[in-house]
Order: sequence, then structure tokens, then C-alpha cells
Amino acid sequence: MNHTEIIERVARLEPVESIPFALLSSGAWAINRNGVTLEQALKLQPQVMADWLYEGYTLVDSDISWVGSGYNNIVVKAVGGKIKWRRKGTPDVSEPLFKSADEVDKLDPREIVKDPDIRVIYEVTRLLVEKEKGQRLVGGSMWGPFTLSGLLFGADALMRSIYKNREAVDKLMRFSEELYLAYMQGYIDAGARVIFMAEPSASGDMISRKHFQEVVVPYIKDIYRRLSGKGLILGLHICGNTHDLLDLIAESGAQIMSLDYKVDLDIAKEAFAGKIAFSGNLNPVNVVQNGTEEEIRRETLACIEKIGTNSGYIVMPGCDIPPSTPLENLQTISRTVRTYKN
Repeated sequence: MNHTEIIERVARLEPVESIPFALLSSGAWAINRNGVTLEQALKLQPQVMADWLYEGYTLVDSDISWVGSGYNNIVVKAVGGKIKWRRKGTPDVSEPLFKSADEVDKLDPREIVKDPDIRVIYEVTRLLVEKEKGQRLVGGSMWGPFTLSGLLFGADALMRSIYKNREAVDKLMRFSEELYLAYMQGYIDAGARVIFMAEPSASGDMISRKHFQEVVVPYIKDIYRRLSGKGLILGLHICGNTHDLLDLIAESGAQIMSLDYKVDLDIAKEAFAGKIAFSGNLNPVNVVQNGTEEEIRRETLACIEKIGTNSGYIVMPGCDIPPSTPLENLQTISRTVRTYKN
């Protein structure tokens, strides 16, 4: 059973011969480990970037190869927003693009395909899919509508509008949904089959269950409805504590839910059993980046032993890993998973 078959079976909640392991996102890590910034990498020949990504995921024996994951703010640039490139990691949004929700009427989300950086990312995706030869699925991700709306309009302004101007929120969310779908279509056309949505601003640490259900869930459901039936594996990641949202997530249309380290795996297992697969929970900083070999091994085993085998669970860091994470730490996780015996 190769990497592709493992992830496909887990997404269908079918038994697998070995416990799955994958990184989440981590495209910046795979680039930065070669001594260049993401900004510099996007100016190289796409084949170079594809080779670096392939090498990184092969060295850690990940069951998924990621391309544009973590580069989400490039999309904000593509619609006219300002970003700040980092020496390590991914770019930040410098300031909100919109002062009014009505400004979305001036933009066509489909125009982002003209952005040169996005065109490079799509070509890298095509080359990586070609390089994998079906042995490992290639994935991409993008901010979900709520997080993206907050970046475009300002998170504080968006939160206030939930109480004061729900019509403006809906307008921003509709635009952001179309922007998400327009961006991810490029990955799909290039052969990516693992399509993730990152909604960190929809965390239970930031909004209430009521607002998650009323404002966020309808757009997540609509995106997954529009992407269903295309042979894709649809995933969702939400940072922070999502304990009181798990039942809503289980009915969202996602096939895999990526959990932060703040979520108790016992609670997640009960909420998701027989409904959707789930992944994550390893602390990406304290354990994955900074842990000793023994600490990393112990925490990885704790995740496996809480969930058991053939429970629709993928061992994975609880979020995108820091770009300076040592390769050896990731290999310790992988080795622990691959050698686990019941």
C-alpha cells in the first residue's frame, strides 16, 4: 500500500495496513531548508522548487506532499493587498485592503491567475504531481472565507460587523468564498487532490459557537458541496480550542479535520467516530520544533495510543511547522509511527 492508497483509505474511514503520518502545510519549511526565502524561490525555475519540495517530503516520509500550503497571503497580494515577505516563513498582510465591504464589487476573483507568483505555484504543483507518479498525493491549502475576510477587511472590523452589520459580513464572505475556489481551482487543474481550508480566525478561542454556526459553517459547507464529486480529499484546519465546535465540523462536508494541540484527542475521537477522519495534535513548537528525540517519540506514541489504529487518524503536527524545524525531529516522528507495533 503506497502513500496515496493510505490517505485515500483513511479519508474513506477504511482500515489501513500502517498508521498514516503527514506534515500539515509546511511548504515554507521545505523551501527554507535549502537556504532561500520563499520570495527568492518563486523567482527560480519551477522545477527547482518542485525538486526541493519532493526531497523534503521524501526525507520525512510524509504521506502527503504539499505545494502552496502556507503561502496563502500571496492571494491577498494578487487582489491588490499589501504583504511583507519574511526571511523565513510565509508573508504577512501589512494592512487591510478594504475599508468597506462594497469594495469587493470592483474585483473579480478569477483575475488572480494572472499573478506571476501564483502562476509559478501552479506550475510547481504540476511538476510535483508528475514527479510523484501517483505514489503520493499532492495537496494545497488556502485561508477559508472567514479568515480571508478578516485579512482583507481587518479582523477587528469583521468581528464588530458580526454584531453591527451582518449584511457586510455576508458580502465579504461571499467574495472570499469565490476567491478561495478560484485559487484552489488552479491546484486542482494542476493535479492536486488534497484540498485543505485553513480557518484559524474561526477558532473557539476567537468566536462563539453561535457565530461559528451562523457565520462560518454555511460557507464551509457550500465550498465543500461545490468541490464534492471531483475525486478530491477535502480537509479543514482550525487553530486553537475547538472542543465545542467538533459536532458542527463533523457535519461540514470535510473528510479530514486537522486538530490543534489544544484539542483533547479522546473528545475528538468520540465526536468524529464513523463520521470524518482527523489528524494533528502534536505541538508544532514545543514538541515538533524544540523537543528532544525522546520527548518527540513519547508525544507521538501518546497520540497513537489514545486513538488506536484504524480509527481514521493521521499523525500530524497540530499546525504548520516553523520553517526552522530540524529535519531530524520530523524523521523521529515518522520513524516512531512507521515502527509502531500494537
